[in-house]
Amino acid sequence: MTMTHTKKSKQKFIKLKSGLDVQPVLDLIEAKPELWHEITARQHSTASAHTDTECIFTRGPLKMSQYYVQFDLGAYDYPVLDYLGEELTKLMRPLFEEMYVKELGRVLIVKLKPGGHVKPHNDQGTYSDYYSRFHIVLSSNDLCSQTCGDDYAEFDVGDVWWFDHKEIHTADNRGETDRVHIIFDAVTPLFDKKGVPISSTLEGKVDYNEVEHGGN
Repeated sequence: MTMTHTKKSKQKFIKLKSGLDVQPVLDLIEAKPELWHEITARQHSTASAHTDTECIFTRGPLKMSQYYVQFDLGAYDYPVLDYLGEELTKLMRPLFEEMYVKELGRVLIVKLKPGGHVKPHNDQGTYSDYYSRFHIVLSSNDLCSQTCGDDYAEFDVGDVWWFDHKEIHTADNRGETDRVHIIFDAVTPLFDKKGVPISSTLEGKVDYNEVEHGGN
């Protein structure tokens, strides 16, 4: 796997791959726009940096509470995988094999609306210390960008990027179309992780009734 660094000395953004065929996944999402409204806790939580976004959790925490989001390492399949799972697997499994993924964390699909802004923040807690974070670009436009620390990057459709989510980062969509990314967390020997203990977690799927949705 060829890695492209935006700035080799700082390595805030690294492009892992380009040219993925993301259209089948995007077509499924566009066919069911109601999926964006099933779980809204991420954008509606107090002082959220993500108020201009909507998201679809395909793998997530046991509950949408601060403890489970930040400090529990659990990642559980959500029911929407019954609909998206086949195409997501076709898209992501070859990538996981190339990346030597040892553990898969949470997977969510995030839409940043036209004119939207992700406020400066960094990801905190045991969970974000344990996993590295990656983006797959499903849709974008020429006026989308992201910063991490003092670094800046523009992602293209079909790209896969790692970025340092422990640094202060932002994102902007100054265009007139949605910016949609798959964000997934993984443990891979390609990227170092901080040593933290693995918490006890449950196996299997989580029912939506067990998840704190944070309203609709």
